Amino acid sequence: MAEGTRVMGIDFGMRRVGVAVSDPLRIIAQGVDTLENNSSLVGKVTDIVRRMSVGKIVVGKPLKLSGQAGDSAMEAAKFAQRLREGLKKELLDVDVVEWDERFTTTMAHRTQLELGVKKKERQKKGNLDRMASQLILQSYLDSHK
Repeated sequence: MAEGTRVMGIDFGMRRVGVAVSDPLRIIAQGVDTLENNSSLVGKVTDIVRRMSVGKIVVGKPLKLSGQAGDSAMEAAKFAQRLREGLKKELLDVDVVEWDERFTTTMAHRTQLELGVKKKERQKKGNLDRMASQLILQSYLDSHK
């Protein structure tokens, strides 16, 4: 990965997808968007990759407590593969990796409660997904320092 490129974190969901991006030094994760999971999803992610100089994408894979892959993890893996193919088609050399994301949505919800985020804000579509993507990415960044 080239120096100064960012890492993107994705919290994949069947309805919405949270997106976070690191700073150029790859130290801090910042939530940037929540996208609808539809036929234009790969194209929208590709646009963010170009706009924000992303060199790697980390897709959260929600494994079960046992470590086994359930339906959600299988869907995330399928998305990661579609993303790899879409990036390759666009001639973008971006590595896509899958990352264990057990408990990130629960942690995102708890974090919002601890920060005193009002219920109305917590219930806005996408807030939880964006924060979960940020936690996935921060976990990845912290483990690769």
